[in-house]
Amino acid sequence: MIYHIYPDRLPGGFVGVDVFFVISGFLITSHILREVETKGRLSLLEFWTNRARRILPAATVAIVVIAVAAPFFLPNTQWTSTAIQGIASVFYVQNFLLAAGSVDYLRQDAAHTPFQHFWSLSVEEQFYLFWPLVVVAALVLARLLTAGRRDSDRGALPNPRVFRYLVFRLFVIIVVASFVYGVIQVNAGDPQAYFVTPARVWELGLGGLLACVLSDSQRFPRLRRGLALAGIAAIAISCVFYDESTPFPGAFALVPTLGAVAVIIAGRTEGPGSLTPVVDWKPVQLVGMWSYSLYLWHFPVITFFVATRGRPGLVEGVALALLSLGLAMVSFYLVEEPVRRNELFRNRRWIAVRASAVAMAAAAAVAVVPQVAFERYMSVEQERVDRLVALAPPSMGAGEISDSSFQTYADGQSVIIPLPAEAREDEPEYPGCEEPTAAADSPITHECVAANPEGSKTLVVVGDSHASQWVPALQEIVEGTDWKVVTFLHNSCPFNMEKRQFELDGGLECTEPNTATLERILEMEPEKVFMTNYAAEDMAPDSDEEYGGTQGYVEVLEPMAEAGIEVIAMHDTPIPGDELSVPDCVAANEESLDECGFDRESSRESEETNGALEAAADQVEGVRFESLVDEFCTEDICPAVIGSVLVYRDNNHVSATYMRTLAGPLSEVLDIG
Repeated sequence: MIYHIYPDRLPGGFVGVDVFFVISGFLITSHILREVETKGRLSLLEFWTNRARRILPAATVAIVVIAVAAPFFLPNTQWTSTAIQGIASVFYVQNFLLAAGSVDYLRQDAAHTPFQHFWSLSVEEQFYLFWPLVVVAALVLARLLTAGRRDSDRGALPNPRVFRYLVFRLFVIIVVASFVYGVIQVNAGDPQAYFVTPARVWELGLGGLLACVLSDSQRFPRLRRGLALAGIAAIAISCVFYDESTPFPGAFALVPTLGAVAVIIAGRTEGPGSLTPVVDWKPVQLVGMWSYSLYLWHFPVITFFVATRGRPGLVEGVALALLSLGLAMVSFYLVEEPVRRNELFRNRRWIAVRASAVAMAAAAAVAVVPQVAFERYMSVEQERVDRLVALAPPSMGAGEISDSSFQTYADGQSVIIPLPAEAREDEPEYPGCEEPTAAADSPITHECVAANPEGSKTLVVVGDSHASQWVPALQEIVEGTDWKVVTFLHNSCPFNMEKRQFELDGGLECTEPNTATLERILEMEPEKVFMTNYAAEDMAPDSDEEYGGTQGYVEVLEPMAEAGIEVIAMHDTPIPGDELSVPDCVAANEESLDECGFDRESSRESEETNGALEAAADQVEGVRFESLVDEFCTEDICPAVIGSVLVYRDNNHVSATYMRTLAGPLSEVLDIG
């Protein structure tokens, strides 16, 4: 909770999930083993219905309340994703939904939905489905191996030592396999590893292994006291020194998880430095009782606050924590406990199963409320958009900005195109090209004819997604001419012969594809090459140049210039900043759009690879360095909406609609038309 409220102050607070997984695995495995060794069997129906009574009621109420509240607190750009994640949370597959979208949970600039925290509950529920099956398998094997023998002191369980031996070995196999898988995926830079169950099972399994071997011994009090303090220290160090750049979970997750193991092994202690008095303190006991409901409620409370007010300060953060505790207390006493203690559900298992199914179905139905609200909103707004498009004032977009001022709306039309909720889809289009833009880790860069395939003159566009964003304007420019546009686009890869730190870390494939692209361009002998890229901050990290990557640009510019190709090196578009998703901001501030613009000083103008590209262009004769930053910013401000057009479709890419309004200025720069 502290991490979610103050991510900058406790950057590694996300390890609380890992500590929780160890505790959960320990407790649930201890419960299962006690039942097997007491009764000689394990009732899967009883186990799963008990879990349902414990987990489903509070989660279902939380899902329903969050879904109904979301349209009142979140910008409409997030309503659809909130509905989808709500349904995924109902069926406990939220972790796989986030993995499929490769959402980076640790990025503080990501627009969190109020359901996103359900990913960890999803992992736990999936663990509860298969973990008892492993125990049942061990029990069956124990019966087969000890057929004809029975331990009279253990009732129906044949030889408990054999059973413990088998279940421990099975747990070891699963834990080791999961850990190795997780390490491999994390080291490969796969963001899905943070969410998927196979990469997380080992943390829950670690607690399960502990449950197999831990006795209730009170020996070695000093050693146990020291072990508890060491465990707490390991967790605290992780919370303080880990951050979003830490490869996680992988091997780094061993520090907090083994810290949790140490605390559990230590148990209750006495004397100086003992944690037991802290654990026994009434407020700590209450938080422990309310912890599940606190988990459910704190994240939506924080998410709703951030969406409406921004990051909380000290006072606001304390208020959010107290509000979350209040909701947790109400949830615990009015929902969790009454259902958990209900005699009908305890004694009539199939009634509990049916009640669970009905509750999940009802929650899924309510979870779509944000999407229903979105559809109603869009039906009204689309009519306004259609009217503006029909009028199409000539000053729409870039025609309404100058050095000293800008107009938010064209001809007083208070409509924004594209609608913020549809901004992410306002991308360049490449008819006839299956893969116009190569993935960041692709070993090749694809060639695509983006316009006028029969044109006798060739304009090559090369670079990353920030080169791609100019294509809509170029398509407008070459229409009706004898110029064709050919693209070589590779996500996150500047057209540069030096490596980004991102590539050195294994997250990119750039330099070899760039070499092949340069060879292909020289072979094509185009009349012009247009190149630009995102203002990367990690180009040639070991360079001692004023701007890292300058020489890498020279190495691609010189061969093209020597071949007689006219090269236009374009300054990158202004960057709003990683923490500002412009469509979300505009949707949340329709009456005060000034909140969504940003200072020109912070736009990275002439910084990073912008500086490197300009310096390289100055060194190579025949290369022109151009900038159209003035078409995005006044002398002071870079607005979010200009002439009724939304400038950005996310937190750094320009909308295709706004780019089309730059066809005139860009045509003058390129001398095409």
